[in-house]
Amino acid sequence: MNRLWDASVRELASGVVREHAALLVWEHESLRLTNIVEGTEDDDYQLATGQQFVGTFHTHPYVMGLMGMAFSGADIATALFYRENLSVVHSGNLIVAMTRTELTPKFFDTGAIERSAKALFENYRRAFPLQAAVLKMNRLLCEQYNFGFYGGDISGQLHLEFRP
Repeated sequence: MNRLWDASVRELASGVVREHAALLVWEHESLRLTNIVEGTEDDDYQLATGQQFVGTFHTHPYVMGLMGMAFSGADIATALFYRENLSVVHSGNLIVAMTRTELTPKFFDTGAIERSAKALFENYRRAFPLQAAVLKMNRLLCEQYNFGFYGGDISGQLHLEFRP
């Protein structure tokens, strides 16, 4: 994950960042990254024999060195749509994760999730710095959709922020 983050910001000094993503799969009794891609438009969810889909990982690099950005509303909608059990974002030193639970809905409106995320973010942005507003939006949407939500940094364990 750290290598993918480094690749995401390798050209930051020249104003270029590239998101990197991968599938999280269970294979040979361990969690692995596979199908690594650069960019945001590839939905290659093809699995090799013996792999079990768990979820996704991706980076959130931003021009101007902005780091510490958690999931977007589209990320949360995608995690629901693809029935991800685990979704992880890495942005600078920040790592956040969402985990599906038995209470996470099977049916939902992805457009409504994205609209709700935007409205929540805009509301929180009035009172909090950008990164804090995104984290607060993440936590509230995880509460609404019954995802477990974890946060931490690259140097240690993630901490449970919300459990349905």
